[in-house]
Amino acid sequence: MNRMYFPLAQWAWFLVSILVLSGCQQARREIRLSATVPEIEKNREAKILTAFFGLDNALPQRSRALYFKAPGKDGMPIVFSQEVDPSTLEASDFEVYTQSGDTFGVEAVTLLPAEEEFELRTALLIGDYGNHPDNPPISVKIVGELMSRAGKNFKGQIQEVIPLEEGPILSYAEYFTFTEDYPYVAEGVGCDCPRASTEMVVKAVWAGGVRATNGEELGDAELDRFEVTMVQGNDTSVVKPYQLADLGDNDNNIDLCLNVPGIPIKVAVKEHTAIDPRDDQNPKTDIEVVSRW
Repeated sequence: MNRMYFPLAQWAWFLVSILVLSGCQQARREIRLSATVPEIEKNREAKILTAFFGLDNALPQRSRALYFKAPGKDGMPIVFSQEVDPSTLEASDFEVYTQSGDTFGVEAVTLLPAEEEFELRTALLIGDYGNHPDNPPISVKIVGELMSRAGKNFKGQIQEVIPLEEGPILSYAEYFTFTEDYPYVAEGVGCDCPRASTEMVVKAVWAGGVRATNGEELGDAELDRFEVTMVQGNDTSVVKPYQLADLGDNDNNIDLCLNVPGIPIKVAVKEHTAIDPRDDQNPKTDIEVVSRW
C-alpha cells in the first residue's frame, strides 16, 4: 500500500522555504483536519469535479518535497466535491487511461500542498500517464475504496482530463464567515482574510496551482479581475473582493475577501488572470458558489 500523505507532511517545510510569500509570515506545512465536517456534505454527491494534466514529464526538482522520485514525472491534480478522508487515500485508488487505450497506475498521491482545514479536496497524482501530444491521458477513474470525510465512497467515479495545453479553470467555490470556532489563521502561509473588515469569504478552488500572469503571487493587481454575484435581500449585485488571502502556499485555493454582506451565488474570473505551472493562461471561467455550512 502506497500511502504518501503523512510521511510527506513531516518534511514539506522544504517546499515552503522556496515559495514567494505574501505579507504573511512563513510557517511549517502539515495536513490539518478540521474539527468538524460540514453536515451539509451528507446531502451532496461525492464526485470528481476536475482532473487536470498539469505537467508532462516536467515536475520540478523542488517536487522532491512531495515525493522523492517526483522530478521529471507527470503531475495531475484531481479536485473532488468533498474533502477526502486522508486515512483512505492510496495511489492504488486511481487509474489513468490514455488516448491510445493504455492504462496507467499512479506512482504516488498526496494532498499537499492544499493541506489546510476544509481544503483536503485536491489530490496530486504523480507518475507517468502517457505523453502529449501523441498519447495523452484522457480520463481518470477511482478504482479503490476512497472515502470522503462525510463517509461517502468515491469508487467508480470517472472524469475526463483537461488537456495539457489548456489553462486552469475554477473547479469549486464555497462561501463562509468567521464563526467563533473557525480555525482562524492570522499569520503564516495561507493566512486568512482580515477578520475585522471581512463580511464574507469565497474560497475559489482552481483545477491546479495558479499564479498571476507575471509569475508572481496573485494579489492587489488582480482584484478587479474577480467578480462575485451576491444576493442581498431581493437584490442581486456583482461585487469585487477588496483583498485576496490564503496566498503564498503554492496550492490551488484562493480566498476572496468581501466587505459587503450578502450570499455569494457565483464567482467569475476574467481570462488571462492566472497561469498554471506551464504558464498556460486561464480562459474566462465561472462557477456556482455553494455554502460550506
